[in-house]
Amino acid sequence: MIEFKIRDFLYPRRLLYWRWFLWRSQYYPRERLLSLQWKLLSRMLDHCLEHVPHYRNLFKKLGLKRSDFRRLRDLSRLPILSKDYLIEHHDEFKADNFERFRPRAIQTSGTTGSPLTVYWDSDSNVIEFTCMWRHFSWLGYRLGEPFLDIRSVVMDAPGGYKWNRKCRGLEMSSDIIDAANIGKYAELLRSYHVKLWRGHPAAIDSLCRLLSDAGIDDVRPKCVFTASEAVLDHQRRFIEKWSGVPVCDNYGLKEHNVLITQCPQGGYHVAMEYGIVEIINDDGTPAGPGEEGRIIATGLHNKAFPLIRYDTMDYATPTDRICRCGRTLPLVERLTGRVDDRVQTADGRWVSGLSFAFFFPKGIKRAQLLQKEKLTLDVYVVPNPEFDDETANTLRAELKRKLGEAMVVRIHTAEEVPYRSCGKFKFVISQMDEKPPR
Repeated sequence: MIEFKIRDFLYPRRLLYWRWFLWRSQYYPRERLLSLQWKLLSRMLDHCLEHVPHYRNLFKKLGLKRSDFRRLRDLSRLPILSKDYLIEHHDEFKADNFERFRPRAIQTSGTTGSPLTVYWDSDSNVIEFTCMWRHFSWLGYRLGEPFLDIRSVVMDAPGGYKWNRKCRGLEMSSDIIDAANIGKYAELLRSYHVKLWRGHPAAIDSLCRLLSDAGIDDVRPKCVFTASEAVLDHQRRFIEKWSGVPVCDNYGLKEHNVLITQCPQGGYHVAMEYGIVEIINDDGTPAGPGEEGRIIATGLHNKAFPLIRYDTMDYATPTDRICRCGRTLPLVERLTGRVDDRVQTADGRWVSGLSFAFFFPKGIKRAQLLQKEKLTLDVYVVPNPEFDDETANTLRAELKRKLGEAMVVRIHTAEEVPYRSCGKFKFVISQMDEKPPR
């Protein structure tokens, strides 16, 4: 869980407004939702042309005027923004009145393996918080109830857990929970009266299996939300069978420009109030129902660091069906961009969540992990000029912290990462004879 300050999110009037609005807008007719998106996009375009150097220069270069944008489909006049371009021209995306929006720097690498600093501002924090609040409410969660956040992360904390008083969250690392100590972590769930579980699907799946094997059944969650990785079919089946509640998946970016949330009836709903989602084919045309396409995202609230038509490098399949939950927010059939192979450690564990190691080292443009043998991990790095031996040593140390000292981490520099499939990028490639469970 990212550390935050209460003041980053606490804007009572805006929170109350969006709490009131979002609980109604999820049932709006589609035309009304599109009208809302155009209103928010118009405001963002006005801001970008007045205050953001990149967009002022881009409009001038393309010979475009603000009057050329009169409807949502005119957004396609602007080119797709790649992560590589954003990294190279990073400061041009900061508004010249940047500090007015109380921005906070956030490190991200994600499944693309490319480190990036983005900024959260007050408006994007408010819409992020209230949209997630709405998502949790779909399974009956009430704001203020204790929750569990469990992920495959390195956690430097006494006892291997943290209690975050600011948001009443119990943070755990699944890496250190096993059959020998599962009783201790079950007692923590009891003592903090945890209602909601959220986190990496592999971490939640592992916790459920350990509790099940130990015969501990009095700490089952009332709601389960997965995030950051694709939830696999076998994980969903087991979690739902053991817990007795549906798994509601969540797709979003630290860039604060796209949010897709799954309801208890299984529908993946695009939060139109949060951002504009385009799903496109390789030739740039919109993907039709049933066609897998790339997710292009436009944020509608972050004025400090606005990203328009940002290439997420993730994939989804749109659909024109209506969800039986009754919500009118549009659906995608499935999300396919975050299924990565995992790395196997010396003791046979399959570990995910390795992008954390790339949050801090400088000089890395892109990276890819390859495992061919159990005790060896090859890391291919596309370097920036800042890359040096110190960066390599830091990266190696961070990966060994997660995978164990027995893992041999070999770092290679290259002009491009070596493995792609049908134009898609995968951060982790496993070529082990024994594959991770699917």
